[in-house]
Amino acid sequence: MDILLYILGIFAVIVGIALSIGLHELGHYLPAKKFGVRVKQFMVGFGPTVKSWRSGETEFGFKAIPLGGYILMTGMYPPEKKPYRGLFSKWINEARAAEREDVQESDAGRQFHQLPPYKKLIIMLGGPVMNFLLGMLLIAIALSGIGTMQQGLTIQKVYQCVQVVDDGSCEADAPKSPAALAGLLPGDTVIEVNGNPVTSWNEVIAGFNEQLGKPSNLVVSRSGERTELSITPVFMERPLYDAEGKALLNAEGVPQTEFKPLLGVLLEPENVPLSLQDSLAYGLNATGATFRFILTLPQQVWAVTSSTLGLAERDPNGAVSIVGVGQLAGELSQSELPLSAKIASLLMLLGALNLALFAFNLIPLLPLDGGHAIGAVYESLKRSFGRIFLKRDPGPIDTARTLPLAYGVWLVLIAVGVLLILADIVNPITLG
Repeated sequence: MDILLYILGIFAVIVGIALSIGLHELGHYLPAKKFGVRVKQFMVGFGPTVKSWRSGETEFGFKAIPLGGYILMTGMYPPEKKPYRGLFSKWINEARAAEREDVQESDAGRQFHQLPPYKKLIIMLGGPVMNFLLGMLLIAIALSGIGTMQQGLTIQKVYQCVQVVDDGSCEADAPKSPAALAGLLPGDTVIEVNGNPVTSWNEVIAGFNEQLGKPSNLVVSRSGERTELSITPVFMERPLYDAEGKALLNAEGVPQTEFKPLLGVLLEPENVPLSLQDSLAYGLNATGATFRFILTLPQQVWAVTSSTLGLAERDPNGAVSIVGVGQLAGELSQSELPLSAKIASLLMLLGALNLALFAFNLIPLLPLDGGHAIGAVYESLKRSFGRIFLKRDPGPIDTARTLPLAYGVWLVLIAVGVLLILADIVNPITLG
């Protein structure tokens, strides 16, 4: 059964990734069609074609390697104005000829290079924007539609002492826990603290903090009846942490602490939906974190290389490949979490993946969408400068001449992808 759940989790992520790639390409396809460009192919994946069909003037299909996708637009490269005789001239000229050999008379005015720069920019940014919107939607569904597992107000277990040994029992002569002394029982649900109704455990803690070192009045619902208790929590000093889990330090570099009340209870978790505003804020923060992660990508690659060679521990928050994402999805599916929590976690995983695709594709290097977008901006500036100062339009930029750079970037991306896949096989990141 566990194996089936593991496989089901991997399958769900594969389908989710395929849909994410398909919607990314749809973000390119729709504005391209809107602007009249003839789109020859719309493919999900790379390599040999597994299945394809034709609709109108476009061939749609799936490729064997699900690591991306593409749309093929007519006239990506403009006709050559004058022979290029640079270092890679033969390579560039052959690529241009191959790309333009199926340009038809009916394509006049319908070629990509003939579009004004702002339309090129819209087409190229359409894919990443689609991933961003999808990522935010998935996160909103997970956090606001389903919710997150949080501490509830119902007592699941009462410990007889605050500090228990490994088997859950108390040491000899250990003082009783505040919960045991107060008479709290499993199944009790806290409804009031010191006369104030509570709806979350944080409000319970806040109520205890107002009575630091003094008894607090606790009202619980027990078998549907209201029961009043008096409880004196044990307050212990605990360190404070920031959102990234790092200890907060004061001006002198000393860890900051606060006193927190301990009762000696285990609370039943409950599913609590967040507000849409909180979900969107979470998504935006995750997007910012993704951009910061990309800025440290060389260090991340080195860290993964070191862990793969056994020179360091694998960073659980480091980069993973599609194999690693599948492994995490499989572990989530076979975990003991409730079904709703599993679904929410898988949606969060796919949401984070889409935000990563959004940020990664904005890297201003060809062949990524960000490289094409920068090219469109450069073309706009160049043509504006030419019209103002040279009294002529220099025409579209020749992206064919950037092919050596694009292929070089592709080789680097392939090498990094292979490294991450190897790391996820040799030294995978796990949820445990």
